[in-house]
Amino acid sequence: MNQPIRVGIAGLGRSGWGIHAQGCAAMPEQFQVVAAMDFEAERRADAEKSFGAKTYDSFDGLVADPDVELIIVATPNFLHREHVVRAVEAGKHALCEKPFGVTSADAEAMIAAAGKAGKIAAPFQNRRYESHFQKVREIVQSGVLGDLHLVRMTVHGFTRRWDWQTLREYSGGQLLNWGAHILDHALGVMNLPDDAPEPEVWADLRNVLSSGDAEDHIKMVIRPENGPVVDIEISSAVAMGQDRWFIAGKSGGLRGTTGKLDWKWVDWSQMPQRPVERTPTPGRSYNSEKLEWQTDHWEDDGTGDSKLTRLFYEGFYRAIREGAPLEVSAQSVRRQISLIERAKDMTGFS
Repeated sequence: MNQPIRVGIAGLGRSGWGIHAQGCAAMPEQFQVVAAMDFEAERRADAEKSFGAKTYDSFDGLVADPDVELIIVATPNFLHREHVVRAVEAGKHALCEKPFGVTSADAEAMIAAAGKAGKIAAPFQNRRYESHFQKVREIVQSGVLGDLHLVRMTVHGFTRRWDWQTLREYSGGQLLNWGAHILDHALGVMNLPDDAPEPEVWADLRNVLSSGDAEDHIKMVIRPENGPVVDIEISSAVAMGQDRWFIAGKSGGLRGTTGKLDWKWVDWSQMPQRPVERTPTPGRSYNSEKLEWQTDHWEDDGTGDSKLTRLFYEGFYRAIREGAPLEVSAQSVRRQISLIERAKDMTGFS
């Protein structure tokens, strides 16, 4: 029987503690937290009390610990590249909280370092397992909506923040926070081939409510050479929010939230052909026909974020212990990071 993977966690903040430490604790046969690093003594004490873990006040101590097989990097965004590279170079596997680097160069450096060391460096994209995203992708790939021409995605809220994630100097802002999830979903629906040209990008980033200088209101439009235009809004400054999903295709459309989806479509093969008629319509009327709509509906089972973390970690465990392919690979987020970088560069929010 395989032994649990011995985990060291770098950073015991909201994600490091609430997602990763607790996620590992819920899977004791697969993961064991044996060490942790944080700059705050109180947080280190929590890890000692809860897990009996060795604790360190610097990354140097954690990365040198011979008992650690896997380092979960949950430090601030601007440290992700350094900590992942150092982890794999020290012979550890690495799991990187999103974002998987701040720039494309960061992502490429982590991928290259892991390849050279023969270790895994993976992005933590647990929301790729969200039920609504999986269902949307299933519907799109079924072809029932026809070729898509528009995908609109929104994450709206109205709230102020004043922590480090509102500062550009720490690579804060919503684009590297929620944007990493939403762009991952958008690219999953677009399903662009790996060798497809980079899509055109237009972006407007603004700082509206947050106390720092990073963006809290994002508008992005992504236009690939082939495929739907994707319109994305991620904002902490929209008081009257809209649904997460709105999709338009040649045969129908879909709309809904993270909890409920509705879609309808027409089977054009069952409809008469409509060649162009150059003669005037009878009685100066407009073209009209009765469409035979088909409809469907989906609702989430309500299992929540803990399910997402477990699903991600189960696949990650199989990759390390059983040599299975990574379900969420570093290569799969390259285009996501490129889009984020390009949006920041064109708006001066780098």
